Amino acid sequence: MSTIPYDASRKSLFHPGDSDNFFKLGTIQNDAALCAEMSRLAYVKDENLLAQYLNRAGFQKDLAIGYGSLGTQAFVASKQSDNLSVVSFRGTEPDDPSDLFTDANFIMTSWTDNSGQSLGKVHEGFAAALLANDILKKIITCLDSLAPATRVLITGHSLGAALATLAASLKPSSRLYTFGSCRVGDAAFAKAVSSIIHDRFVDCCDLVTRVPAEEFGYVHVGSLKYIDRNGKLLASPNEETIDADRLKATAWYLVRHAFLPGTVFSRDLADHAPINYVSGVMGLRASAG
Repeated sequence: MSTIPYDASRKSLFHPGDSDNFFKLGTIQNDAALCAEMSRLAYVKDENLLAQYLNRAGFQKDLAIGYGSLGTQAFVASKQSDNLSVVSFRGTEPDDPSDLFTDANFIMTSWTDNSGQSLGKVHEGFAAALLANDILKKIITCLDSLAPATRVLITGHSLGAALATLAASLKPSSRLYTFGSCRVGDAAFAKAVSSIIHDRFVDCCDLVTRVPAEEFGYVHVGSLKYIDRNGKLLASPNEETIDADRLKATAWYLVRHAFLPGTVFSRDLADHAPINYVSGVMGLRASAG
């Protein structure tokens, strides 16, 4: 079986959509692996290329939002033979100032369901990004047009993971997979969405998964799936196990990657790259130390 090497490059962290190897890295064996690749694919900026890459996996593009413009970007794709539809949100683009403003606006605001019932409080920037230009309305309308038996997966990486979490809160019958997600809302929001089946993947030292700080009232949601320093998946490990693993990972990275040309200076950032989530979730990560 082929493996995928740990990727410490700046290109994979800051411009994952420039890749051309989508759905060419190995067999997609489960929904989690599919969503990991779909969340990486959401960074592709060209709508025609998006359709081409989706076709490799037997999917057709049903809806594309935000392509050719700044701000939130997402797509809906379906595979009729599997009665399956996937909604994927793009994460932060470093050259899109609207994304950076969205991330920074971490004041909390009220969040309600479709009937106006309170779902607690959430990150104001994320909420505004999802509601802008009727983005959420367009996605819900697209999903509501699907055959009743269609399974719906909602996914995203980084900022996209936060937007996916908010979208899933209004489509509770969906299955949610998030990668490198920051905290999205308060304890009341976490309780309100606790019935949603949600796997939240964290790649080792990924700094983004530790913000906004709990001191501001934010808590994580979903079932933790931790990818250790060697790319192995651990289900809900304790804090002591995570801390020890991160300590070894940081030391290894400092020696092997931190000072090489073209690499990210810190593993806290390098672990956030979408490709490192793909390799971990697919079980194809070459041992990294």
